[in-house]
Amino acid sequence: MKLTIVVVLALTLLALVRRNLLQVDLSFPLFLSLIILGFASMSDEFIHWSAAALGFVSPPVAIIFMAIAIILGLVTVLAIAISQLRHRQAMLLRYLAETELKEQEQELQRSS
Repeated sequence: MKLTIVVVLALTLLALVRRNLLQVDLSFPLFLSLIILGFASMSDEFIHWSAAALGFVSPPVAIIFMAIAIILGLVTVLAIAISQLRHRQAMLLRYLAETELKEQEQELQRSS
């Protein structure tokens, strides 16, 4: 069951990239790291090693915290991207308003 879930997640990610709905340069590495963590977490040795390396007593908690850290990184990257898009949108809106005002001023000067 675990393998099926991770494979479906990987195929969904691949489909999103192939349809150009997900840009490879922005958030793809974080999604890919979630898939790799999913495959790696199927190994008991990896779970115990990661718990020992991170200093957790309960090995599954180490995997959960690593997944949460990756998801928080993904949310941060996407929040930054949205902020940049909103800034660009505001700049474009200012440019269009400025252009329209200049055109209106020129029409007023021609008519007077």
